[in-house]
Amino acid sequence: MMNSLRRGCIAMLIGGLVLLWASAGNADEANFRIALDDGADINVEVLPAPGSLLVIWFVDHSEIRPQFEAMLKAIGASGIELWRVDMLADYFLPRSAENIRTLPGAAVAAVIDAAHQRSDKLILVATYDRMVLPLLRGVREWSTALQGHSRFAGSILYYPNPFDALPAAGIAPQLDPVVAASNYPLVIVQPARGSQRWRINEVMQALWDAGAPAYLRILPEVRDWFFMHPPGDDPRETRTTAEVPGDIHKYAALLRAAPKPTAAIKMERNLVPQASVHDLVPLASRSFAPTLKLREMNGELHSADFPGNVTLVNFWATWCPPCVEELPSLNRLQQRYSGRPFRLISVDFRESREELERFTGKIPVEFPILLDQDGKSSLAWQVFSFPSSFLVDRQGRIRYSINRAIDWETPEVYALIDSLLAETEPPTILTDAAVPAR
Repeated sequence: MMNSLRRGCIAMLIGGLVLLWASAGNADEANFRIALDDGADINVEVLPAPGSLLVIWFVDHSEIRPQFEAMLKAIGASGIELWRVDMLADYFLPRSAENIRTLPGAAVAAVIDAAHQRSDKLILVATYDRMVLPLLRGVREWSTALQGHSRFAGSILYYPNPFDALPAAGIAPQLDPVVAASNYPLVIVQPARGSQRWRINEVMQALWDAGAPAYLRILPEVRDWFFMHPPGDDPRETRTTAEVPGDIHKYAALLRAAPKPTAAIKMERNLVPQASVHDLVPLASRSFAPTLKLREMNGELHSADFPGNVTLVNFWATWCPPCVEELPSLNRLQQRYSGRPFRLISVDFRESREELERFTGKIPVEFPILLDQDGKSSLAWQVFSFPSSFLVDRQGRIRYSINRAIDWETPEVYALIDSLLAETEPPTILTDAAVPAR
């Protein structure tokens, strides 16, 4: 049965599904608080609606984001009751990807349990990005103690980032162990232009291997965080955000009908420590840089010439504030090493020529911009976050990497580049066939 389900999960054919609603009921309209055994108090904001579906949305932001708030109102107007939970606030934690990644699942399990006690509606949980990890932990924790009938249908994960600790740039990320221990039904909603688009197959396979009824929906044309961006910034994002309430009704029907697990999968939760991302990290493997043959903004094909030069390759995007912040220091670094065998190349992630032309019309970029419009060059370089930068030596080998923005005008950076320039080992001229596979 599960093999048949797995084959059917590859394409999400959800159009026209009719939700068979659970018995109607009235949720408690007042906000409430749940006291956990670990001493934390979880605050639940209740946004009532008259329908028979309850969605618990776990957020990681505190600021008001108008498009997201409008989307939640539209979800409520469609007849879906919403509970909103901010676990970072309740645990008094700074808002960082690392703090989200390491959150326990107890709060999620407690809120799912409270939904069964306070409502007789069909229950879904939803979240996005890094918050999918504590959500999956919580669903697993809740299902481990489950006995008897449940109205919990499953999870909706938007642009999920279910990977373990942030690796050094150039190192392949590893899935968090909870993914391989998740067997409750879920839907993954992946933007086609999202940063993890080409890793989502790995995520789906791990879920299917765990026995999860896992379904994938690819959203054309949009990026991660599409419903968080300012209204009107991108008509495609505005249109896709407006479709979310109707989509949730369809996902609910799909998840309600999906088979539920009869037992939880055992899991050892060994948290991997966060790698240092504050400085350029030396890479012991010194593997040869993957080929870069991409179009520039003017449409010309650019083939990066690594042997003979020290090359800084910077992967970035205009929607990434830290990427934009480091551009002036990169411009000045280019000027400092002008006339020497040093090259600076930037690779823009999945943006159009028109978007880049608008951006560079306001903020100058004084080095070549290559367009990675399908994201596959970034994948070949194992870029996991933006910005990510690599220092390639005169042999064409990656020697240092960093996956954050830095000030490139420091004595430490100059010393690294000068040492690579001073190396006297003759360059090796590589053909495409000679570049080792990565």
